[in-house]
Amino acid sequence: MRIAAFGIHHETNTFSTFQVDLQAFQSSGLQREGILRGDQIREFHGDTESCFGGYFEAADKYGFELVPLLFAATDPAGTISSEACESILGEALQMLRDQGPWDGVILNQMGAAVSQEFPDMDGEVARRTRELVGPDVPVIMTLDLHANVSQQMADETDALFIYRTNPHLDARPLAVKACKILVKIINGEIDPVSALEMPPMVISIMKQDTSEEPMTQVIDAVVEAQDFADIVDTSTGEGYPWSDVNECGTAFYALADGNPEAARNAARYMAQRAWSLREELSAESGPSAADAIRDALATPEGPVLLLDAGDNIGAGSAGDSTFILQEALKQGATSYLTTIRDTEAVATCVNAGIGSDVTLKIGGKQDDLHGEPIEVTGKVVTISDGKFEDPEPTHAGWRYFDGGTTVVLQTTAGPTIVLVSTRVGNVTRQQFYSLDLRPEEFHIIVAKGVVSPRPAFQKISKKMIVVNTAGATSAALSSFDYRRRRRPLYPFEPDAAYPSD
Repeated sequence: MRIAAFGIHHETNTFSTFQVDLQAFQSSGLQREGILRGDQIREFHGDTESCFGGYFEAADKYGFELVPLLFAATDPAGTISSEACESILGEALQMLRDQGPWDGVILNQMGAAVSQEFPDMDGEVARRTRELVGPDVPVIMTLDLHANVSQQMADETDALFIYRTNPHLDARPLAVKACKILVKIINGEIDPVSALEMPPMVISIMKQDTSEEPMTQVIDAVVEAQDFADIVDTSTGEGYPWSDVNECGTAFYALADGNPEAARNAARYMAQRAWSLREELSAESGPSAADAIRDALATPEGPVLLLDAGDNIGAGSAGDSTFILQEALKQGATSYLTTIRDTEAVATCVNAGIGSDVTLKIGGKQDDLHGEPIEVTGKVVTISDGKFEDPEPTHAGWRYFDGGTTVVLQTTAGPTIVLVSTRVGNVTRQQFYSLDLRPEEFHIIVAKGVVSPRPAFQKISKKMIVVNTAGATSAALSSFDYRRRRRPLYPFEPDAAYPSD
């Protein structure tokens, strides 16, 4: 039994000023090399907690030959160029065509990719794959919990499988489960039929942690529906709200064995439960940068973890927001650790050399969404290539990271600033350990994200504060100019209705 696997993994923030061309896929903060082919995929993902790690495990466990073709991944950012989409997808499909025949195909997608030509790029990947292999070769797709799941994704595949945890700590077991069901489909043990429900609602990023209420109730409903008669598997996509596409919002998917009505009932059951919680799930929360710093300084024992919602690197922001740093300097915070993406400042520090004193403006240079550049004076303490590894489970199972040329700047005002060259997310403490910094020893740590940094930093933090900052990933969704989303959509249109009303 031969099963092909490939994917183009991208979370597209259509409001981001970072446009994703082919060059952007050549490197990645997430996997060192943006496009992996063949054995490279096993080299970088075989021993990780990622989906590909799960595919390799399942191949050994269930006795099939897994043929990894191509895996392209780059940091969340803006819309993917047509050239990048066609080049990468075209190469993957050519490999699929040349190396067949296949008993099955696995698509490793994030689920919120948008290209200049295809608002539902993940659906287009599935469509072209189906067109190539025909109707008789089972095709499945694994997705991130933040996927904007589309009807096309469901129609062009035999089954969809979506993480259930956020932070994403179940990518590998989810992939193993998906492969087990794929093998059963190939062997004729399951007749897959599915249903997709898309209630008109958006879940706020502030409410997407699956270990916290009210999201726990949504996941509970997903688990309950899986036990319904004839149901094989159930999933929800929390949705990715910064993609201005028709599918923007939450979705519920049920896979049944030969029983379309069972699938519809299960999907509707999950969707109705979430719809009943729509007000709580859409609520914005969190203090301003000024209030967050004030609170952190008043907290007697640290570290205090400040989660920068508006500069959420894992959702496509610039990584160079200065709003919280500005308040930290204003209020006299000294034991303070943060990262700022600023290639210009990195170059200045590298030219000056380790031990040099420099005065320079940092951050706020990519666009006008993330604050103004701030002038700081400090000493260049460390210069690094920015590569680091974390063998422990991280958000989505990534292991090998690349921040590009990285500089540790110890400012005379007190804050320690790690200047990076890529928008690598703050999802592992190894980012700091690799630079001889111990985040445990700082009173305030700033992580540019909302949920993804939690597995790494929550365990060492005495307190955690989600800061409601402005930026390309602001929780204030009403501040964005949506033009393609479906209407009505709650909470934008409070009178939006769902069939259960």
